[in-house]
Amino acid sequence: MKRHNLRSNLASLLEAVALAGTVALAALVVSQRADAATGLCAQGAPCHRGMLLESQHVQRYEAALQRGAFAASALHRAEMSDQDYSAFSGIGVIACSVGGQTRSSTAFLVGAFDIGVTVAHTFEIDGVSAQAQDCAYNSTDSRGQIRERIPISYIKSQWNTEAGAAGEPAKDLAVVRLSHPSRYAQRTMPLGRFTGDTAPAVMVGFRSDISAGTLKRKSRGTVYERAFDDNAAGIRTAGLAGFMHDMDARGISAGAPVIDERTGVIIGIHMRLSSTRNTMITMNDWLEATLRQEMQAHAQLQSETESTPN
Repeated sequence: MKRHNLRSNLASLLEAVALAGTVALAALVVSQRADAATGLCAQGAPCHRGMLLESQHVQRYEAALQRGAFAASALHRAEMSDQDYSAFSGIGVIACSVGGQTRSSTAFLVGAFDIGVTVAHTFEIDGVSAQAQDCAYNSTDSRGQIRERIPISYIKSQWNTEAGAAGEPAKDLAVVRLSHPSRYAQRTMPLGRFTGDTAPAVMVGFRSDISAGTLKRKSRGTVYERAFDDNAAGIRTAGLAGFMHDMDARGISAGAPVIDERTGVIIGIHMRLSSTRNTMITMNDWLEATLRQEMQAHAQLQSETESTPN
């Protein structure tokens, strides 16, 4: 009876959403039910209690969406103000030719105006590394006009540089070095470690198809905690590849920074594990170490440049 009532309630919610013209967001409700464990088991992976707890977490996440995300006020799409364009001027878009296809993703500058972070799969075709050509970091203004196009000197991808990392969603990370610093960006973006607690957040990025539009987009919502206590067994687990969020990500490409609204610090990078589930991956040891290396190289080059007589 409870299952019947739940299905009836979901049907009513979906009908109401459709009438409101927000069918795309309704897809979140019919996202994969609490069967992350079942899918893995069917593929021959070992099944254990942690997977069942993960399934319970997915149920709780979807329940939270049902309670609040369907209200018109909870679509979370926000207009970009002039202040936003200044604060987020260190967010741009990378476009490359990969295997004869144009690929693009949001990227953001960290630590220096010629160091960017984005997702590794931008430089892949069907999960296979391809030769990325004519890659450039683009900055746009409030009208969507491209103000600068900076060629990328090289790319460091965790999928390519760490053994066994290829294809792992939590390691879908890349650091790019621009051929020269951005002159349009007014600031770099602060990137930190995520505590894992539920947080109010804002996401800023570009369309996944850059040819369809070059305006920055902004969305508000909540990042949900991943680790939780199982009261019966006292088990604490974190089985997901990333942290789920309820921000309206329609038209926002992977690589967009997810920013804690309380601190202004980037706590993750937007991606999608499936067509219906928004996910944020976080800074890991590889990304932190790679950024430190690039910042040191930047500082050394700057020092050498300043000490060279004119």
